Parts: sequence; structure tokens; C-alpha cells
Amino acid sequence: MPMLSNTIDSASGKAAHHRVVAGAVRRAPSGHPTVRPSGLLTPAVLESVRERAQITDLFGPTELKRSGREFLARCPWHDDRRPSLLVSPTRNRVHCFVCGKGTDAIGWLQDRQGLSFQEAVLELARRTGVSVAEGDPEAQERFEQEWRERRQLMAQRTEQRQQFHQALLHQLEQGSEGADYLRARGISHETARKWQLGIAGGRLTIPLNDASGQTVGFCGRATGNQEPKYRNSTGDLLFQRNGVVFGLDQAAEAICKQGTALLVEGPLDVIQLHQAGFTQAVACLGTSVSELQLQLLRRQGMKHLLIGLDGDSAGQAATERLVEQLQTQLTSGGLSASVVQLPEGEDADGLIRSQGATALEGLIASARHWLEWRLDRILAPLAADSASRSLETLQAVEQAGQALIEQLADGVLRRSAEQRLTVALQGVNSHQESIAAAIPPSTLAEQALPTARQRLERRVVQLAIHAPQCLFMLTSLPVRDGACRAAFDWVQNTAMTVPPEQLPEALLRLVPQISGATGALLAQAIAPGADIIRLLHSQPEAEFEALANALDPDPRLPE
Repeated sequence: MPMLSNTIDSASGKAAHHRVVAGAVRRAPSGHPTVRPSGLLTPAVLESVRERAQITDLFGPTELKRSGREFLARCPWHDDRRPSLLVSPTRNRVHCFVCGKGTDAIGWLQDRQGLSFQEAVLELARRTGVSVAEGDPEAQERFEQEWRERRQLMAQRTEQRQQFHQALLHQLEQGSEGADYLRARGISHETARKWQLGIAGGRLTIPLNDASGQTVGFCGRATGNQEPKYRNSTGDLLFQRNGVVFGLDQAAEAICKQGTALLVEGPLDVIQLHQAGFTQAVACLGTSVSELQLQLLRRQGMKHLLIGLDGDSAGQAATERLVEQLQTQLTSGGLSASVVQLPEGEDADGLIRSQGATALEGLIASARHWLEWRLDRILAPLAADSASRSLETLQAVEQAGQALIEQLADGVLRRSAEQRLTVALQGVNSHQESIAAAIPPSTLAEQALPTARQRLERRVVQLAIHAPQCLFMLTSLPVRDGACRAAFDWVQNTAMTVPPEQLPEALLRLVPQISGATGALLAQAIAPGADIIRLLHSQPEAEFEALANALDPDPRLPE
């Protein structure tokens, strides 16, 4: 069977002990490029492909059910319990009657196999016999040679995956090294089979698959004290590290249904999370996300990214770099993201093994909006006792906060960040006192008979308490009622001192100290009823959007 072999440093003559999967380093023959020749995707090629490629040929015979001249299939873009995807040979397109999505043969191949537009066109050209370099035999030959090499590499990786997997199954039966390692990591035999895990040369082999489930490379994880702990296949014609989202083939259905992907650091984190039921988990074989990887996630329906990198200092620094990297898309509305704050020194895998799935569920439920998370990092020095805060600390926090704000376009995010920075620099106590002095008293009668707007403003307070990830966005909404405004400020100030999951309990302890309508309103907002709490937990973004539309409508429209 193929083994993990040592490479030799020819310059020094010493064993470098770089362990790679045999066959993973496959270079194109001399004189042949390792990327597709430019200029192959011409308008003539595109037109020919669209004429010849039939959408029905991209489905298996058991996937299609005839309906008159058309066919029906299950839609991959939503939870389709009965076939609602119309596959039309006459129009050569697919269209879903439920979710409204549709595409042609090129788009379908892109979506289902995670290909770029050019890759999908060239693949269909090969299947349908369209020459991609008319009048340039040399370019056509290079393209066909590359395609043959890719097929050979794919077959080789598939064979390796099967052999590595069979070796692990044998060890599981015998109860030897591989079985001991999986047991120590809490990975079941069923999970090992589902993910086609293998063993070779003292390393657990984890197949790295593309979006369609084809193995393009391997990750080797040391089962003992070997270094490095992880070793990926070397990049080649088939495998490029920044073009693979680990676990996407397994997570695609959950991401499509939920609209959310959970990004963690390593392949074993992903495997452990899927085993625990978090089937939207993926990893990017590193702590950065390339534009191609982002495209692959979006093609599966991702609208929101949960960032759950490790809780150590390196993981937090990586989270900050990733948020900065994605900030343009996050502020333009092309993507939304939240940060799952893992305990210090923990990763997702270890958290589940030590505390169970419910611990991670709680952290996901209290995930911080990316901007609020960045503000938390900036304002962290102010968490110290006020007496020990130096002017230098205040100045550094102000400068860092202003630098972040200047990167934001005018709108709700910028206003929210400005307000939170101002409140934090003023100090919790002085801010509470100024708010209390400025608010006119409200009567209990008014509390009992709220107007329509007051009911909406009280919903703002409820959402702030039970979905604190929305808190900083809620600060931008115009809350006019004095009691609501005072209650909201109690929530905002208390949220700066306790973890999000402890906010309702902390506020409940404060209620006896808050007199009049404000205290009564706050008590009602803390316990509005189980049904309302479930709604606020499950649909916080929809609740915020509805409140924003009602309380702060487009100024161009009559209120």
C-alpha cells in the first residue's frame, strides 16, 4: 500500500523528514503549464458549449422524474421534501417553484461541483467535444493533456484514499494504534467510515475533498509525537490549499438550509463538530479565507459566517486578521459574520469533548456581531478598575476606536460604534447618572397602557436582553419613551460588565434597585414569556430589521 515517505534535502544530503502522502506531489511534464492556457474561453467556445451542453445530462437517471415534456427533481437549494425543481430540456435550464432559484447547465455544474465559471465551461467543452482552441492545435493539446493529468491524479487520490481507509479499518478491527488514537480523540468508528479516515506511516490520513466530494489531497495528522502535527499534500495541478474548504461536501446541505457556515481551524475540529450535530462546520486549512473559498461557501447558500477559531491568543489574533480581511464585504452588505468566543485555550474539538455539545450551542447562541467583537477587543483595557485607568490608556482606546470607525461607511454600523465608544469612554457610572437626570418620570398607568410605538420600543429592550449580539445595532434606533430609554441604558451598561449569557440574570438582580416605570418595564423585558424568548433567540436579525423599519423608516418615505 502507499506509505508516507521521507523526502531528502538534496542540498545537505540529510533526511528532511518532511512527511507527505505518496503521489501527492505530481508535477506537470516539462514544457506544459500547470494552469490552463489563457485565451481558451472565447465567445465562440462559450456559445458552442451552451448549444451542446444539455442540462438533463448533468443528472443521474434516478434523480429525474418525467412530468410531460419536462422533468422534476429535488431542489438542492432548500429543504425539498417533494421534487420542486423543474428540469426543462426545451429551455435547457432548471428552475425551482419554491425558492425561485434557477440556472443553466454551466451554472448547475458550477454550483454542484464547486467550479469557477471558466472551469465549468471548459469541463462542459470537454464533455461535449467542443474545441477550446480552434485554429491552435498546440493550445488544444495542452488543455487536453492537463485534463488527462487531472483525471489521473483524481484516480490516484481515490485509490490512495481507499487503501489508507482499509488500513485503518483493519486497525480498528485489531484494536491497534489507529483505534487507540480515534478513541482518545472521541471519534467513533461510524464517523471514521463516513469521513473515509485512513492510516499511513504513523499518521491519521484525512481526505481533502472538493465541493463535489472528490478527493484532491490529504491531511496527515500525527498519532504520536511526530512533528509537525499536521502535514497537507503539496500543492499541484489538482490540489491548491486556498481552493479547498474542508468539510464543504458534507456541510453543503446544512449550509443551504441554515444560510450559515461555522468556520473552525482544523479538519479534526470539523469532524468532531459534525459528529456532535453541528453539520454546518467547515475549515479552510488555515486561519485566512481566500476569495475562492468564500465563493465556494456562497455557492452553497452561505449568507452568514460564524467564526469559531481557537480561544488561545493565536486564535484570537487570527480572528482579528480574518475580520479585517473580510471587513469590506461585511460593511458593504455582501456578507454578515459573528464571532463565537471559545474559552481561553480551548478549541471546538476540545470543548465538545470536555463539556459536551450544549456548551458550544450556548456559545453560538451568544456569538458577537463582528463589529461588536472588534469593539470588545479595543475597549478591553477599560474593563480594569476606573481608578487605575491612565490617560494613556484612555487615549490609546480612543485612537483605536476612532481608527475603526473611520473605516466604516455612514450608516447604522458607524453610528452604533460611535455611540458605544462614547459611552465606554464616559464611564459606566457617570453615564447612568446623566441618563437618569435627563429622563422625565413615567407613571405606572402609562406603563400599563402603552402606545403602539412604546410597544415597539419595549421590544427593542427585550431584543437587547435576549439577543445581546444585536445590542450595538439597537443603539442606533430612536427610542423616545423615557422609561424605555432608561431601561435600554441599564441593559447597555450592564452588558459591558458581564458575559452575554449572564445578562438577563444580572439585570434581574438590579431590578429591585430601579424604581418606578423603568424598573417595571425592565422586569417585564427580562421575562416576556417563553414563546417570545424563543423567537428572539431564533430570529434576532429578522426582529431587528422589523424594528428598524418601524422605528427608523427611510427618511424619503412618509412615516
